[in-house]
Amino acid sequence: MLAPMTENDDRTARLRELEERLAHLEERLALNDEVDDLAEIALRERLPLDHALRILMPPLARTTRASFVFVRTYDETLALHDYVHAEGEDGALPFDADALVREVDAREADLVSRALPGAVLVAQRIDVAGEPFGTAAIVVPHAPREAPSELAIERLAELLSTWCEEVDNHLAAIATSRKKAILGREISDALKDPVLDRGIARAIEVLRENLRFEALLVVFRQEDEGDALRARLVRGSEEEGARDAEADAERLRLFGQRIMMGDEAALREVLGVSRYREEQLITGARSTKVVGRVVAASRRGEFNTFDRDLLERFADSLRQRIVDFNREWRNLKTTFESSAVDRLLGIEGYRESLLTPREQTCAVLFADISGFTRLSEQVLVRPERIGHFIDLWSAEVVRAVWETGGVFDKMVGDCVIALYGPPFFELTPRQACERALEAAGRIRAYTRTLSRHPDFPEFERLEGLDVSIGLNLCPLFVGIFGPDQDYTGFSSGMNNTARLQGQARGGEILCMDTFVEAIGEAARFGEERQAAVKNVREPLRFRALL
Repeated sequence: MLAPMTENDDRTARLRELEERLAHLEERLALNDEVDDLAEIALRERLPLDHALRILMPPLARTTRASFVFVRTYDETLALHDYVHAEGEDGALPFDADALVREVDAREADLVSRALPGAVLVAQRIDVAGEPFGTAAIVVPHAPREAPSELAIERLAELLSTWCEEVDNHLAAIATSRKKAILGREISDALKDPVLDRGIARAIEVLRENLRFEALLVVFRQEDEGDALRARLVRGSEEEGARDAEADAERLRLFGQRIMMGDEAALREVLGVSRYREEQLITGARSTKVVGRVVAASRRGEFNTFDRDLLERFADSLRQRIVDFNREWRNLKTTFESSAVDRLLGIEGYRESLLTPREQTCAVLFADISGFTRLSEQVLVRPERIGHFIDLWSAEVVRAVWETGGVFDKMVGDCVIALYGPPFFELTPRQACERALEAAGRIRAYTRTLSRHPDFPEFERLEGLDVSIGLNLCPLFVGIFGPDQDYTGFSSGMNNTARLQGQARGGEILCMDTFVEAIGEAARFGEERQAAVKNVREPLRFRALL
């Protein structure tokens, strides 16, 4: 029969427990101090994570008497990597690392412990600033039939936790870098959206979720459109943005140009705050050019280092996207009118869906200056005078084409070629022909005014300056072709339009019979005429616009 525990026995047991707790606390403090000193050395020497963990893992192994210390975390390349320290072992882990990591990630509690043959495994999640950043584990051997108690496992866990807290500080810089890299990639991916406005909106949402801003302004210039600006002002909360949208739009209209010029008073008027951070969107190597600005105001008055870096990444990605957008816009603008370009760029996959070659019925216009060879050789004479005249004339002709809904195909010598129908193919044949006819009338009227243009006094001795025009309605294989990715059309009907234009005398607008039939008002045209042309079996049948 056991003797009852006396008061002295109870006091002795409590004293022993306190001594054990004190020893354990001292052990934790010693481990903390040693790892803290080593972590400072690693930071001071800027050691790679691999080297840093080589000096940080042995103290944990020694203090816990662990045969293995295992860490899975993100390295400097932001890839998950396994680090193992083995005390007198062959290095082969006595557990499934992937399964352990999944178990740690799945548990609500950080601690995982389990029995292994002749050892105990203790593991926990590594957190940096509250974010999961990996897993740490130790394997502690024990004698046969002497498995550690729950209290012993708890103390091993406390030692592991102490070590992880010190390592957390070392991993913080990598964690911050990883966070910025992930967000930078999300911003970049958002801005890859083929529709620019949608991409900017998606990128701003990434910022909104990770950056506490009061207001964010994006403004940039659309090249080749004079002073046209595109702007977006986003308030910190969706409710604020919805409430102030109309007033913000009016402020941007009034102050947008001044903001592009760097006017601080205009910025304060639009944002409604006096303190903000600005990132200029600059392009060019030899000569720099400001293509836009990103301006943000913080709810806290100032942005921290992480916030500033994130804004810089956003601005840099946006700058490149705007450069790409403007390049794409310029390429399309050589062919299509501005509103058509804007519409194309607002359609995802527009090149595949609208600009790849396809067969469509289109109205075709060929406009050529009458007697241009004589004009060049006998009147204008000098090459620069000829060039100036062609620049002036063709600019107005292309404007007439665009303003009537046409597409500028190309210029061959002094002949302008235009198409009606592309790129959306929403016009009926009659509508396409009516618009081509309107453009032809405008081109003829303008050409005739040039005989009195002040830049060309030599035209005064001419009997008259005029243009010859051919119009057709025909099937074309139309779309982007060739190494230069020109938008054009091919067919026998296209060739016949060129031949038709060659039949026109000065001032005539000749229309192929298919064109006249589409218009449906024969009284607007003269009698049918025919012309046999080279390499064409049947003669051309056409009528002149009266």
